[in-house]
Amino acid sequence: MNNQSLFSIGPLMKAARKFRKLNQADVAQAIGCSQSALSKMEHNLLIPSAPQWFLFSRFTSIAPESLETGIIDRHSKVKFNNDQVSLGFKIPKKYRIYRAEKVREIYPFLQYLEKVLTPPMHKDFVLSTGLDPEFYLDFDNLISFQLFLDTATYFLKLGLGLPAEIREIVRLGQDEIYWDHFDIEWSKLESAEALLEAFARAQVFFQSDFQIKVENLTGKVTVSYYPEYHLKQMATEASQELISFINSYRLATLENLVEKFLGHRVQVNLVAEVAASPLAARFEVRAA
Repeated sequence: MNNQSLFSIGPLMKAARKFRKLNQADVAQAIGCSQSALSKMEHNLLIPSAPQWFLFSRFTSIAPESLETGIIDRHSKVKFNNDQVSLGFKIPKKYRIYRAEKVREIYPFLQYLEKVLTPPMHKDFVLSTGLDPEFYLDFDNLISFQLFLDTATYFLKLGLGLPAEIREIVRLGQDEIYWDHFDIEWSKLESAEALLEAFARAQVFFQSDFQIKVENLTGKVTVSYYPEYHLKQMATEASQELISFINSYRLATLENLVEKFLGHRVQVNLVAEVAASPLAARFEVRAA
């Protein structure tokens, strides 16, 4: 076990317990150990036995294979401002308002901070957000889009805003864990347009801040992002540099999506047009 990694068993156990708003004594009793032993497990000082892990998984309602991924994923749809999740976490006010996005959307950035930067910067980033480190290990935890904006701002302050750097964030972080169970289904599709349409339909498992629409007009496939009304204030406060980062990330996501699942490259270009919101965008997708 790497004690320096966020994605290890101790933080994972703490994340599962806090999601359900359970105390250590109750969990310890359920898996047949002392509260002291459970505390050591949560701090990576003691490894649970296989029977303890399966009892823990059952008691906290997480998949046993979470141990392999370091992430909890219940494959659920996003429900706007769902007050039935994240019960045991203290969330800063700016991230509690208009929660319509899974913490899944921050995962690629955490991967980059931990695996690419020297020294790893993931702990510094987590500290800057005011959220518990374990909060990021449960994809069902809901956040406001403001956290995504703050994450992009953090990367820009590190000087990581070039297109090549953003492509690397996407390539590294949008992995099998990020894409979840869509891997097998999407790999069977035969065209970029069909894949992009599937991606748009699946957004309910990722976020509900934006509607994504795929169109084919006169042979040109376009992908449009339409922000929901609750993002109006955030849109007016976002700088042009921040908007540019977001659009570069979207562009890289679309390119990487097709290459990952269909095995061929496409060229994605931002379509210059006057949008109703700075957070709106349209991209044209063409064969490379």
